[in-house]
This record gives sequence, C-alpha cells and structure tokens, in this order.
Amino acid sequence: MVDECWAIIPARGGSSGVKGKNIKILGDKPLIGHAINALQEANVFEKVLVTSDSNEILSVAEDFGADVYLRSNPDESNSFTMPDVPVMSYLKSVPSKLRPKFCLMVQCTAPFVTSESYQRAYNKLLKKEHATIFAAHVAHSFLWQRELEDNPDSKWLPINHPFSERVGRQFSKVRQINETGAFYGFSVNAFLATGHRFFSEAFPVLIEGDELIDVNDMHDWEFAEYKILNKRS
Repeated sequence: MVDECWAIIPARGGSSGVKGKNIKILGDKPLIGHAINALQEANVFEKVLVTSDSNEILSVAEDFGADVYLRSNPDESNSFTMPDVPVMSYLKSVPSKLRPKFCLMVQCTAPFVTSESYQRAYNKLLKKEHATIFAAHVAHSFLWQRELEDNPDSKWLPINHPFSERVGRQFSKVRQINETGAFYGFSVNAFLATGHRFFSEAFPVLIEGDELIDVNDMHDWEFAEYKILNKRS
C-alpha cells in the first residue's frame, strides 16, 4: 500500500435518462470532462481514474488525462449495481502493495463540484482516516413514513419533526443534512474488507449552490446547460 489518495470515477456506458450522458457535450466539454478537470485542478490526487465498460468513455477520459480501466464483468455495469462494485473490482486488480491508502469515489453526474470542494474532501479524509466522508448539503425537510408500511390506509408518522416541536429552519434544535451522492472518501483497506462505502463513522463535506446539480434526466441536463450559459453571459 502506498500513502496516496486516488480519485476513481465509475462511469458505465448505458444511460436511460440521458442517452450517452457521460460523454455528451455539456457546455464546452463532455460531462465526464468536468469532473476530471476539477479533480486534476484540486492537485491532491496522485491518480484520477475512470472505470467503465465503454471504450468510448475511456477514450474520452484518456483525452482529458485520466487513467482508465476497462471492466471485464458485464454484471458490474447494469443499472442495478451500486458504483461501489466496479470501484472495488478495480482496486482489487491493483497489487496490494501498490494500492492507495485512500480513495475518493466520484460521480461525474455532478459536473459543478469545484476543485476546492474536492480539496476539502481530501483534507477531511486525512483527518478522519478511519471513517467515510461524503458530499452533503444543509437541509430542513419534514419527513414522514407510514406506521404500517404494508397497509395503504395506515396513518403517517413524522420522522424528524415531533408534533410538539414543529419549528422553522431558523429555530431547529438540530442541524440536518442531505447526502448528495457526488463523492465518497474512505480507506481502501476498510472498503475492501467490508465491501461497502460506509463501514464505521461518517462525516459530511458540505457543498452548495450549483454543486448540488446532479444530472439524471433531460430536465437536469437542460438545467445544467442553462447554468453554464448563464455563467458565460
């Protein structure tokens, strides 16, 4: 194991929401290029790597200076498989003595996450090296769930806002955050040993504004395009 942190982007070829979105041009570059450039500009990752089942995606990633890894198992690239799986598969392909101590798993569908946020993620990971760090933003939502999930007529109960303490955001006694999915950082050894991105403690790295945009469908894509055009004007 080497004392390094690698940024790994899992990017499968299939996409139902936006066809070919990972290499579709957003502004002046492919969607995946935004994430690669921001990670490179953070200047804290010894390697920025893209793992994919698509040679076309990997070719684009190489054009942006990323290392690439072609997946051999098609089951790692279906729409049901969590991104943990292909990232884990790649890390296992690296000889143990050459593996990095830390990894930042990055979703390229959040194109506006800044290099500064990636730097903050890296720095927090160094301080919390036995925990998982994750992208999040401050939220204040009133959440509900059925008392009896199998009964459609069951009453609904508040989860995080007791009837007696229903207050506005500015008066809330606790700080609530929402996990965005933009990135996760963790110890490689712990990740491989447990098989999941969350294995002990977890700490958020807060992002905000345009960084929260996550491209999943055409509405998201059009909104991202609008944001880029608005920044240029």
